[in-house]
Amino acid sequence: MTASDGVISMLVRVLGPCTAETDRGDAVPLGPPKQRALLAALVLRAGRAATVTELVDTLWPDDPPRSAVKNLQLYVHQLRKLLGTALSHRNGGYRLDRAAYRLDAAEFDDLVDLARRAAAADDLPTAHDAYRRGLSTWRGRALADLVDRGLLREEATLLERRHLVTLDESLAVEARLHGPVAVLPRARRLIVDHPLHEPLREHELRGLLAAGRHADAATAYREFRRLLAAEVGVAPGPTLRALGARLPWHRAAEPGPAQLPADLADFTGRAAQVAEITHHLSGTAGALRIHAVSGTGGVGKSSLAVHAAHLLRPHYPDGQLHVRLHGHGERPVDPADVLAQFLRALGRPAPPPGGDLDERVHLYRSALADRRVLVLLDDAAGEGQVRPLLPSGAGCAALVTSRTPLAGLVGARHLPLDVLDAQAAVTLLLTAAGRDRARVDPADAAAVVRLCGRLPLAVRVAGARLATRPHWTLAAFAGRLADSRRRLDELRAGDLDVRASFQLSYDGLDPDTRRAFRLLALLDQPTVTAWLAAALLGATPTGAERLLESLVDAQLLESSAGDRYRLHDLLRVYAAEMAAAEPEPARRSAVGSALRAWLTPAERAAAALTGPDAEQARSWFTAEQADLVAAVRQAHRAGAWSVTWRLARSLTRFLEERSQWEAWRTTHELAQDAARRAGDVAVEVALTQRLGDLYRDRGRFAEAADHFGRCLDLAGRTGDDLQRAAALRGLGDAGWGRGDARTAITRYRAALPLFVAGDDRRGTAETLRGLSVAYRGLGRLSDAAAAAQRCLSAFAALGDRDGEAYARRTLGSIRLDQERYDEATECFLRCRADFAALGDRLGEAAALLGLGMTQVDQERFARAVPTYRDCRAAFADVADALGEAYARRGLGDALTGLGRHEEAAGELTAALAVFRTGGDVRWEGYALFSIGRLELARGRPDEARDALRGALRIFERMAAALWVDRTRGLLAAPAIHAGGV
Repeated sequence: MTASDGVISMLVRVLGPCTAETDRGDAVPLGPPKQRALLAALVLRAGRAATVTELVDTLWPDDPPRSAVKNLQLYVHQLRKLLGTALSHRNGGYRLDRAAYRLDAAEFDDLVDLARRAAAADDLPTAHDAYRRGLSTWRGRALADLVDRGLLREEATLLERRHLVTLDESLAVEARLHGPVAVLPRARRLIVDHPLHEPLREHELRGLLAAGRHADAATAYREFRRLLAAEVGVAPGPTLRALGARLPWHRAAEPGPAQLPADLADFTGRAAQVAEITHHLSGTAGALRIHAVSGTGGVGKSSLAVHAAHLLRPHYPDGQLHVRLHGHGERPVDPADVLAQFLRALGRPAPPPGGDLDERVHLYRSALADRRVLVLLDDAAGEGQVRPLLPSGAGCAALVTSRTPLAGLVGARHLPLDVLDAQAAVTLLLTAAGRDRARVDPADAAAVVRLCGRLPLAVRVAGARLATRPHWTLAAFAGRLADSRRRLDELRAGDLDVRASFQLSYDGLDPDTRRAFRLLALLDQPTVTAWLAAALLGATPTGAERLLESLVDAQLLESSAGDRYRLHDLLRVYAAEMAAAEPEPARRSAVGSALRAWLTPAERAAAALTGPDAEQARSWFTAEQADLVAAVRQAHRAGAWSVTWRLARSLTRFLEERSQWEAWRTTHELAQDAARRAGDVAVEVALTQRLGDLYRDRGRFAEAADHFGRCLDLAGRTGDDLQRAAALRGLGDAGWGRGDARTAITRYRAALPLFVAGDDRRGTAETLRGLSVAYRGLGRLSDAAAAAQRCLSAFAALGDRDGEAYARRTLGSIRLDQERYDEATECFLRCRADFAALGDRLGEAAALLGLGMTQVDQERFARAVPTYRDCRAAFADVADALGEAYARRGLGDALTGLGRHEEAAGELTAALAVFRTGGDVRWEGYALFSIGRLELARGRPDEARDALRGALRIFERMAAALWVDRTRGLLAAPAIHAGGV
């Protein structure tokens, strides 16, 4: 420090915590907070005087003490030791001579003024440097140490506003100098600290748009718009709205899924853990962010994750996905089934039963690639269950809970969760107990939570007991816990910690409610409803609901959406131990009643799936699917054979529609085994037939043939000709799928008279359809057309518009082979319209495929290109990868006809790879034929000959006379002979 005439020079810093230093850089001690606040107030007045009243209001903004003026005079006296006569009192006010100090805020203003003059003169390098130096004077929030104590808030706010304006201006200059993309990283970092500052969002959007990241720009705009509405209640300003008008709103308007469970109203503690999760998952990163929470059962992992996820919702405007994986139950949830549910929630159709896990993962990650979605995976068994459910987009995040640390989850940030701290545990206890903290002895509350081990579940259960015993004091309850016969046996480390709390709540229940708690553990299903509990307990629905709500009040049962109830995993274990005391006949009777109670609603909903109430039935199955599948498993394990197969059959159509392949296969295999054990051959053959249908529809024709063959054997034992006919038709389908048209025709012709004799008109119609397709494959077009006409009439007589449309589509293909193009076109256009009216997108795709083939055969290639593209889009809508390959093969033919050979080669090569991977030999032959035709057009006879010979071998094995003739015709072309056959 240097002094001259009593004036001391120093640098005062207010752009951050209030500090001071000498010209040599030595720190100047400024004293306690109010003394620092007095200095800051004076230097910010830039030499202007401040009255005593103004300074008192500054230092004591809420309620000044009587000694305020004296205290002020003391602070002035202490500052004068540093500043000497530079701090003077005149005319009722205090003034600090500007010559006594330098102020970082003034240096900041000078550099900003220089930057603005340079920018106005288009001297951008100078402006950029001056802004950089000016902003470097900031060391954090203005007057942060004082604002945190409630002092100088208005002054700090003004400084922060100047800072933000300068940041905006510096970004604008940098964008002019280096382009809008260059400022994007800096703008996004600043948004984390200033999420509501609109100019920063404008820089972000301009950078994203300039970088061509339109989807990210749309996501950023939606996020800010929703945040602004939630926090301030206003819409973006005109500049940002103008930028928004340039964004791809075709997807941005679609609402995202919001699957998070309800947050706990009394969530307590965990502030540091919540901050860690939200800070990590709310920031921006170049890759997926994963946070894995682990800890023992009952420690509060799920509650913490759900609470943090709700806080993160504004950061993930495209939606939040949630699933409970039951990783530590007997049967963890299959990731493939979760992916199907997630795809539907995201507005994407799940793959058909033929899709494998990898295909679902690819579809799921593609759906999330350009979105900001939070995925909450609760109660994971391990890394293998989690990995397929992780999105890949950088805008997404995953929050995972598990009882064990997921050490193999690469890139995850791990949070091991411990018990609550003492203060949070007491707060949770008193909230759950409904006790007023002011009327409770803190020592008594501390004793209770200490004896509960501060485990959240144990504390919550203890609070519930207190809530239902208002006459109990905390001291008396602590005395009960202190009984070593209870506490040491029950409140021990690990899983035993929870059992003591369970026992305390269980002892407080009346006998009927205790029995309900015990019997609920006998059901394997994840949730239970009041009507099902009524069957289990032998009570009325009203009485059952009263018992369930009593258990909820005691924190022994969780209540969730849709009037459903769930036992916590460890509570289920404990209740099962209690249920062991029930007599075996009573347990079997209760479970049997509950399982039988499923039959009426399940079979009623199954019947409704084909009627006007189909959507309501689907909603019911969607809500009940997990419980129904669990009921099928339990019925089989309990030896309830008829219940097993009846429930499995009720699920069939719904599981087929929803592509729930694993659930379908599992339930039907259990049902098939149940029928075999019960000796009910008629039921066994029907279930085996459905399993054959399943494998056939998935393209697994060898397995389908095995099941249909088993059906044929069983039908011989029952003597049921209609069952025999169904098995023969299935074997025909499997034979055709494997390219054996002759065997298929033999099977169909054997089935047809049996269906006719049994007056099974639907079986007749479906067999005629198969027969017409097989005849067509052999080139017997007259026979094919006759069978197709009969098929069309049969479906029309049934009033089956969908079947009629598919029959007309088959007839169109036959007319195409007969070169009766006008009739073929009419068939395809009409059936496309019928499919559209029925909402059958797969049928539309099939009709477009036939129309495109007709246009190619007529050499109307320019029309065929958009037809095939529409066809591929329709197949994609129903997640039919094989169908997309059909469309790509046709598009390749059209592009070949237009001379666009490179594009054609790309489409045909891609299609051929799909056919070979899927083992579709027939379409492999079609693709090779198309490639041969393309190679001829490109003047490459050797390649053409190789492809055509490969096609010919396939068609000859299939005895496909029409295609054999076509292929031999191309092989006889002069161009191939010129290449030296």
